[in-house]
Amino acid sequence: MKVCLIKRGKITHVGFKAEVMGEVDNYSVCNKRWDIKDKVSIGETSEVTCKRCQRILRKVDENGCVTLK
Repeated sequence: MKVCLIKRGKITHVGFKAEVMGEVDNYSVCNKRWDIKDKVSIGETSEVTCKRCQRILRKVDENGCVTLK
């Protein structure tokens, strides 16, 4: 499955866009905010190295959705 990847240092997270108070920002699914120094790209789920993001990816349903709490 293709996902948005955020490479922060040596760790690669899964990312998503969210509108917060009228401003669109990128976040990783393990609740870390994206920084301008981070590299954002599209890639496969197998490229994710963050253990928290990998756990969340295992919860993805048949429609490709997951509920973040």
